[in-house]
Amino acid sequence: MTTLRSSASLTLLDKVNVCLQDFGDHVMHLIFDVQGPLHLERLQQALRLSLEQHPIMAMRLDCSGLQPKWIPHTPATLAHYEFCEHHLLNGGSGNHSLQHAIDEFMLQQFDYQRVPMVKVRVIQHVTQSSQTHDATHTICIKVSCVPIDGRGFLIYVEDVLALYEKLGLNPSFRPQPGTLNLRSTKALVPYFRPRDLLPLLFHGLKHQLQDSRTAHNWEVPCAPGNAIHKRYLCHQCSPRTLQALTRFRRQHGLSFNDVLLGAYYLALHEQIQPEHQGPFCVLNTYDLRRYETDKAPHRVANYSSFINTNVTLSAGSTLLQVARAVQDAIHQRKQHYPGITEGPFIWPLLTFLPFGLGSRIVKFLLKHRGEKIPVFTNVGVIPVERMRFNGMPIRNVRPFAPLEYPPKLTVTLATAGEVISLSVGYSDRHFATDNMRRLFTRMEQLIQATCTQTVTEAA
Repeated sequence: MTTLRSSASLTLLDKVNVCLQDFGDHVMHLIFDVQGPLHLERLQQALRLSLEQHPIMAMRLDCSGLQPKWIPHTPATLAHYEFCEHHLLNGGSGNHSLQHAIDEFMLQQFDYQRVPMVKVRVIQHVTQSSQTHDATHTICIKVSCVPIDGRGFLIYVEDVLALYEKLGLNPSFRPQPGTLNLRSTKALVPYFRPRDLLPLLFHGLKHQLQDSRTAHNWEVPCAPGNAIHKRYLCHQCSPRTLQALTRFRRQHGLSFNDVLLGAYYLALHEQIQPEHQGPFCVLNTYDLRRYETDKAPHRVANYSSFINTNVTLSAGSTLLQVARAVQDAIHQRKQHYPGITEGPFIWPLLTFLPFGLGSRIVKFLLKHRGEKIPVFTNVGVIPVERMRFNGMPIRNVRPFAPLEYPPKLTVTLATAGEVISLSVGYSDRHFATDNMRRLFTRMEQLIQATCTQTVTEAA
């Protein structure tokens, strides 16, 4: 395996994610099915080679100094680590046993100071009639998302699958060794101009004050005082939901995110039923890659920030009205922030102060301001056509959001093929599972009813 440098500095967004570990498990999962034979040793080798291609995945966090740093795991640790585990389902065990095997894996916890930040479980479906050539496997991938964001996670999984395919053609294949240089957010510096500084500071402080006032206008129903009992839930919408949504947003000049975030607002409002009209605050992730050209390199890195939107709702609000309000709120914030939203305020604390002190201040600010603000994360489109196994696209793709500790609620959106997936990590001793299911079901109902009706009327 390629020898790594002795250590590497954390990017600003890495440091923010280290702070955010106090508020959640910060682990992402991707579950999908593949058809045909699966060679476990080849997959194990692909995962090992992925650490050469993306060396950040072979490192661990060291917080012993004034500033944290990434240091490589020892060669012995990497050599003896079992990246891939095999789980056999007996014939006739059914979907319940499959889901149990998936849940069991997702609930496993790992000490990433001791082991690499990736683990895979392969679940083999065995029936009396199954043959090797038509066997089905469910692959579960778990990755710590301290050094990467949702988009970086998808890039990493795509590269692991590509390595598996290339090893099938050439067992001696080795990828081009990667570096940590592309992880730096310094690539965004040219997008800032000196004259942006004062407007950014003014509007940043103004928006911070606004968000601190609106953060408590609604509260997701939560039973406090219990121990965390982790659960993960993924709701997959019907393909016709995406079809109707696509026609609807094009007709009204809305983005995909505008409509989904609008549905999230309305479904939460119906479930919580606050007494006043708001405005209500939701934290929406913001992919900084959109600032770059199409030729910009793919990064297995943190490259996202966030924007808070404040929207006024009433009992009679329609999805179209709320989606337009979301669009206006995001546009207004983007005008005032040429790049990273919170970075100009957090950067000095995490850069010039000892990390122990700076991180305590940042954690206090994040907890004080954002504890009750629901989160909506859009990781974008999962490129299933490029994510191939045995030459065929992966199927039945289910992304699972990291869990943020109650009372925080975080929903993650992703699209794979014709299917919109909504997922959440939560504690079922704090949030009722039925409420989580109703939230996602209601979001899909709102989209189907509104988008289908509006398109029909326009025709």
